[in-house]
Amino acid sequence: MSDLLTHWAMFEDCRRLAPHDAGVDPLFRELIATEREYARLGALTRGGNRFMAPVLARARERWDREDERVATGRKIAFVAGCLAHNACDRVMKPLLSQHAGADWNAAHHQMQGRANGPALSTTGHREVSAYYDVHVFRQVYLSGAEEPFDRFLLAGNETEPGRALEAFARSLFQRALLSSHTLIPDQDDIDGWLDRLFARLQTLYIDIALYVDVFTNPDPAKIARYGVETAFYRAADPAIRAARAIARGEAVEPGRVREALVLEANESAYGQSLALGLAYLRAGSAFWRGETDELATPNWVR
Repeated sequence: MSDLLTHWAMFEDCRRLAPHDAGVDPLFRELIATEREYARLGALTRGGNRFMAPVLARARERWDREDERVATGRKIAFVAGCLAHNACDRVMKPLLSQHAGADWNAAHHQMQGRANGPALSTTGHREVSAYYDVHVFRQVYLSGAEEPFDRFLLAGNETEPGRALEAFARSLFQRALLSSHTLIPDQDDIDGWLDRLFARLQTLYIDIALYVDVFTNPDPAKIARYGVETAFYRAADPAIRAARAIARGEAVEPGRVREALVLEANESAYGQSLALGLAYLRAGSAFWRGETDELATPNWVR
């Protein structure tokens, strides 16, 4: 599961549903809308359990400082995105492990070069992730008609001029990195600096060609085997129906949304992740308001 498509789509749907959830603090609802890019960045960021509470606590202390209000609001939006990411992980990783036949965390870390021990096959995870992400691209982003993507994201590009253009675009990306990137080692602790650098380096492991192939030539047997339209994304789930109705600009009754966000009312992982994502945002709101001393996100077991 790419940290761009499914995680980002799930956050966007949580953002759509949040105004209809009275348990989400009004400030959170405002900031994930007005500072959406910072919240999106949080939705792509791992490891939030280690920093979300301290960041929110410091933001609460600084919120009354007018000169820091904008920067502080962006940090709150970032944490809100992290909450959505964590909720998505909690629901989706067991499903990936189930259908790919291996432990997600171990395979995922090996994809990034961070795990030791006997090599695990990551082919299954990549293919299942591609089928899930591509389905989200169709359903949530309307095959590129919904921002911030367009129809060219997963379009086939098999002509010789098309491949040349793609190679040129990749070269421009590499040149941009070359011109802007620099590393300044910590001369007083070079070994520690290298250890931290290697631990945080994430390789680009997403196989774009696989995604394009799954999008342009989906295998119906694999769609059924991976539970794409059942275990992963069941369009009939009430949370999904509510999110899609809001995305279409339709009016929804608050009571309908409250019923949709009951975890047990949703059968698929995507629907359950939306319900859990709003529960995480409610937990973050309670911590922000000082109602709890800890950022206690709900437990969930598939």
